[in-house]
Amino acid sequence: MKNFISKLFKTIGIFILRYGLGLVIIWLGFLKFKNSEADYTHQLISGGYLSWVLQYLTPYALNQIIAYVQIVIGLLIMLKPISRSLSFWGGLAAAIMLLFSISLLFTSHVVWQTGYGFPELSKIGQTILKDVVLFGAAAWCIGDSM
Repeated sequence: MKNFISKLFKTIGIFILRYGLGLVIIWLGFLKFKNSEADYTHQLISGGYLSWVLQYLTPYALNQIIAYVQIVIGLLIMLKPISRSLSFWGGLAAAIMLLFSISLLFTSHVVWQTGYGFPELSKIGQTILKDVVLFGAAAWCIGDSM
C-alpha cells in the first residue's frame, strides 16, 4: 500500500510540475496583454539592470513581446507527449526567462519595502519570489525531456 501511495503522489507531482508550469506561464503570458501589467513591468525594469531595454521599446510593446514568448514557451513545455525535443527547448527557454526574473530580486530597487530592507519584500518582490519555484520546475522539465 505504501508503494502504491508513493507512486501515485510521484505521478501526480510529475504531472503538475510539467503541466502546471506550462499553465502558469501561459496564464501569466495572457495577463501581460493588460496595460496594468505594462506599468508593473516598467516599474520593475526601470529600476534594474535591464533598464536599457526601455530605450528601444515602450513598456507596452515589451509586454506584448513577453506575452507572446511566454505563451509559446508554455505550449512547448506541454508538448512532451508529442515531442520531447520541443518540450526540452520550452523548458530551457522557461529557465532562462525565470533566471532573468529572479535576478531582478537582487538588482531592482522596487522589490524591497522602503525603509524596512531585508527580508521585507514589496508586492512586486513577492510576485517575483514565486519564480524561484517555477525555475525549479523548469529545470526538472529540461532534465525530464532529455
